[in-house]
Amino acid sequence: MNDQQCTSSSFLAHVLGAVILIGFCNIAVAIDSSVKANTATMPNIECLFNWAQTFHSDLFSPAVQEVQFSDPYTYRYYPTTNSYVGVSSADNHVYYQGPTDLSPRDLGDLSIFLQESGCGAIPYPIIFIHGLASSAETWAAYIDYLINNAKWTFGGIPSYNHGTKMVDISCPTNPNPVIKCTGNAGNFYTLNFSDNQNLSLDRQGGELAAIIKAVLDKNPGTTKVLLIGHSLGGLAARAYLQGLAQAPDAAALIAYQGDVAKFISIATPHQGSFWAQVCHDDLGIPGENSICDLFNLSIDPHSTAMQELQTDSSALKILNDLATHPLPSDSIYVSIIGTGQPTLSSLVNFQDGDGIVSNTSQNLMEVTGNLPLQQKSIKVDILFREECGNEIKIPVVGSLRQTHTCETTDMGVGAEVLKNLH
Repeated sequence: MNDQQCTSSSFLAHVLGAVILIGFCNIAVAIDSSVKANTATMPNIECLFNWAQTFHSDLFSPAVQEVQFSDPYTYRYYPTTNSYVGVSSADNHVYYQGPTDLSPRDLGDLSIFLQESGCGAIPYPIIFIHGLASSAETWAAYIDYLINNAKWTFGGIPSYNHGTKMVDISCPTNPNPVIKCTGNAGNFYTLNFSDNQNLSLDRQGGELAAIIKAVLDKNPGTTKVLLIGHSLGGLAARAYLQGLAQAPDAAALIAYQGDVAKFISIATPHQGSFWAQVCHDDLGIPGENSICDLFNLSIDPHSTAMQELQTDSSALKILNDLATHPLPSDSIYVSIIGTGQPTLSSLVNFQDGDGIVSNTSQNLMEVTGNLPLQQKSIKVDILFREECGNEIKIPVVGSLRQTHTCETTDMGVGAEVLKNLH
């Protein structure tokens, strides 16, 4: 960078009230021009800035859309927090300056941030799998972010059609005008099971197998997918991965096809949930027929799913017999564990968890043990929000909160999902 450029940058800093540009200029002088190469595209940089202001609003607010330039920097300024985030084309590093910083801080290589923010190349199509008494709509907040901020392509909502014995991929019937959906090829999909309360785990796994094949067919040249399953959806994914999936309209088992690169489970009850065992119990409270009535989640306590979610169910015993039905060793496994709420693990015992599933049950590594698998677990405290969670009162036990239904819109969970896609 020459002296004229530095003078120009300093003038621009004065006009914008941006001290950061002076610091940027001084740093750039020290960088050998021979390493100057912009390997990032503008959409990737904007995506990174969007990620920063979405998931770190305490540092970057209010959210802004405009991008400013001062060679070699592309940056955004956030007046409320008096902070800046920028990318230098001289060294392809990310820089940050806060209100107490005298000069910009080098945070590291841009490529690392692009991977952690989901702004880099998307390796495989992603399929989001909903949980019990839920649907594809549970991922609405993620859909909005991924399309409008990360600029991913939404392929649509795949579901198995028992009439045609085919997978239909549809788009939302009343979409938000800014939601774009192809109904075809895409970076990500949010499936719907045909009936996730009265489908057994193996049948859900069978529908998932058909959906995976359909997604791969719509994306020629791709051979694998990434699976992200919330709650019961994670067990459906395991049924397929472990070769326990049953064809939707036949009795035959479906062999795993080697087409899952990574499986991320979110609050999945790998060892069941105590609530499934007592959901049908009569509380003796006027107007309430069972414990599950208190949750107001439209759960049928006598459904197939609730029977199989019990900690001692035969379905879970088969699924957790990894010696007989192993998890593929060439896939990667990540357990995102929702914590922060006391969770009943029996009538008298509590564990940390999300109020519905204990942290132990959410952790697949508690099942796999020391098996030679690529795996890790991550704990995320889930913020209680009345619009998605609820507080219940149980005789003798007292007041309890559940945040299980908040996890598919939780910012911390979303950040971990993006960070672990690669």
